[in-house]
Amino acid sequence: MIYLITGAIALALFIWALQGVTRQLGEDFAVQYVLRQRDHLLGPIQRELALARKLADSPLLKSWARDEYRPELRAAALAELDSYRRHFADHSYFIALDSSKHFYFNDAADAYRGREQGHTLDPNQPSDSWYFASMAQITDFNLNVNYDTPLDIYKLWFNVIIRDGEEKLGIGGTGLELDRFIEAVLQRDRQGVHTMLLDQTGAIKAYHHRAYMDFNAVAKPEIEHSTLHRLLASPKEQTLLDERLEQLRYAQIPVAVLSLTVEGQPYLAAMVYLDEIRWFAIALVNTTDVYDIWRFAPFAALLVFSMLALAVAVTTLLNRMVLSPLARLHYFTRAVAAGDYGQLAHAETNNEIGDLTYAFNAMALTVRQHTEQLAQRIEERTRELQQAHQTIAIAHDQVLDSIEYARLIQQAMLPPDESLKQALNNYFLIWKPRDLVGGDFYYCRTDDRGWLLAVVDCTGHGVPGAFMTMAVNSVLNHITSAICANDPARILKEINIIIRTTLNQNDRGEAFDNGLDAGVCCRLWAEQRLRFAGARFDLFYQDAEKTSLAIIRGDGQSLGYRRSDPDRDFKNHWIDLPSERTFYLTSDGLLDQAGGTKGYGFGRRRFQETLQECNGQSLVTQHQIVEQALADWQGSYEQRDDMTIIGFQPAHGVK
Repeated sequence: MIYLITGAIALALFIWALQGVTRQLGEDFAVQYVLRQRDHLLGPIQRELALARKLADSPLLKSWARDEYRPELRAAALAELDSYRRHFADHSYFIALDSSKHFYFNDAADAYRGREQGHTLDPNQPSDSWYFASMAQITDFNLNVNYDTPLDIYKLWFNVIIRDGEEKLGIGGTGLELDRFIEAVLQRDRQGVHTMLLDQTGAIKAYHHRAYMDFNAVAKPEIEHSTLHRLLASPKEQTLLDERLEQLRYAQIPVAVLSLTVEGQPYLAAMVYLDEIRWFAIALVNTTDVYDIWRFAPFAALLVFSMLALAVAVTTLLNRMVLSPLARLHYFTRAVAAGDYGQLAHAETNNEIGDLTYAFNAMALTVRQHTEQLAQRIEERTRELQQAHQTIAIAHDQVLDSIEYARLIQQAMLPPDESLKQALNNYFLIWKPRDLVGGDFYYCRTDDRGWLLAVVDCTGHGVPGAFMTMAVNSVLNHITSAICANDPARILKEINIIIRTTLNQNDRGEAFDNGLDAGVCCRLWAEQRLRFAGARFDLFYQDAEKTSLAIIRGDGQSLGYRRSDPDRDFKNHWIDLPSERTFYLTSDGLLDQAGGTKGYGFGRRRFQETLQECNGQSLVTQHQIVEQALADWQGSYEQRDDMTIIGFQPAHGVK
């Protein structure tokens, strides 16, 4: 009777534990499956989205969007679109221009060549509603599953806004044929598992039952969306689903797993958020198809029988032959654990327990010997480490002293405040090397003809960057003294040639490639205008009575690198100098500084907004606004690069 009761209890415990294990295995399987599906999904989608974004950012296509009927511009734009078509996975592209509402398209068969302009978008046509809704609602991109009536195709469309600053010029992108996308992504599901894709509203974007999919969601009110919520069994499950999706969307949890009843069928649902495309991937797992608990029934029966048989045989012998001798041996092991290595156990039997006792005694003697030797070696090693630490500390102090002196040398190279005031009249300056010394510096030269100002960003940080600044400063002194001091474009070209020659760029390996970016401004006292030339530097300026910020683009080539063209002629730009016009030059250290909630760079757009916020303020106040904007954005993130920002208001009138 006792054996039967013991077996029944063991069987019940086994089944209970097995249910928990099965549940855990199901959850683990669901999580791993949805993560694998996420990786499988993101690859092709990210590639298409990145290529579509590059298409939308094309300067040529933006120019064409503003001047659509210019023949040579139209031909160049269609040629570039055809190049994108060959690289898209679906070998198709589309572009809709907002100025004319013309829709251009070509497919993998190149069937629309010569007649790419298919039709004109009409806000009164339901088939064109996607365009007008997208232009009104989205700022960057969206993925829209839709049937295109003029083209007679179902596709997953990558709609990317073409914008120039704040102005939306149209929409461009590509599409993936829906049937092929679903077959490649969702039809690979194993038995008992279904993958579903949802957008941020819960609308079903891809599912093996097309009848449940939500088409043209961007042009429909949210109440008409075909959502997963409508397939669930109860409002409680709908609320729980909303909570999990919200947590995933804001990265509060990486993966969510919960039980849902979809179309009357119970599932384990594993969910993950695809932040890159703003969709959710859900794996619906039927655990009875994946892990069936009754498959383990024979093992449960065998386990119970084995446990009962062993209980009878082992219980009798265990205490007499093992437990009592081990209890005595345990007493001596506790003594050794307490540090008493003189304790030795007495062997009373010649079996395995007796052998273990002899082994314990030998171990105790060995531990005592090793402990004594170890204590001696630790003492010796401690002395050696203390000596090494002192040596390293001395070397560290020497290196810091050298770098600190190098910082003083680099600062001495920079123009003094008096020179800047004499040249620029009114200015503010932010110069922040990432380390004690850095690769950014500014240069100012004044004579009886006028003044020259340069902001330079050299390769590298720290000591290597500082060496580059010394070399470039020396080159600038030579050029402005011996060649010219009032032609920014000529100065940039001479820097490019001399640095390439000085560093022997053509004779070095590819691993050695150093150079710089720079912006140079010049003003002659006799002229009421400013000259500017830039090597990957732009000049920003604004007037106190205007809200817009103007940008003078520099040339797109750096200086001194192996790939820099020594024959490149840079372009001079002329800017008038009305009263209270403020100019700004910045290196990319500020623009690339990580910060915010996700560690993104400060960026050009945020920099321009900050300058517009400064407009009309004194340069002292502008200095404070820029410093505060940078500090608020950077937060706890470390400084990533050297920073140099200078703003100045040249004196109005002729000196």
